[in-house]
Amino acid sequence: MEMTLSRKVLNIAGILDYIAGGLSLLLGFVVIGAGAFAMNNPEIAKDLPTDLGAQTVLIIGIALAAGAILTMVYAHLERVAAKNPAKIMPVWVLSLVSVFLSVGSLICNLTMHVAYADMKSCLISLVFSVLMLVIADNIKKEAGK
Repeated sequence: MEMTLSRKVLNIAGILDYIAGGLSLLLGFVVIGAGAFAMNNPEIAKDLPTDLGAQTVLIIGIALAAGAILTMVYAHLERVAAKNPAKIMPVWVLSLVSVFLSVGSLICNLTMHVAYADMKSCLISLVFSVLMLVIADNIKKEAGK
């Protein structure tokens, strides 16, 4: 069966998400290691710009690693859906959630009067979320769901 353009794009997005997730996971482990190192060396932790110091660095590393794992799960779902359009629903649902979260982030930034230059990442995130939702919707229609 010939892959449609939407399925090809979804497959490429899955590959890129695997790469981004892997790099984020690596970065998360580095940050976790830095937090653990700072916890074992209190003279380093006193120079950190927060009262919690090393614990904050450790928590940020754990959150980064958890986000990276979720990105890799999403990448796996994208690749599976690209090969088998009948399995598109998890990607479609997560894309829809991503659109809502991006809109919420944009609304929060607008209500807090954030400068346009600082809102670029929210706008880019919204554009990519909508694009992924459209692609997932095309594949959903192709699968007849």
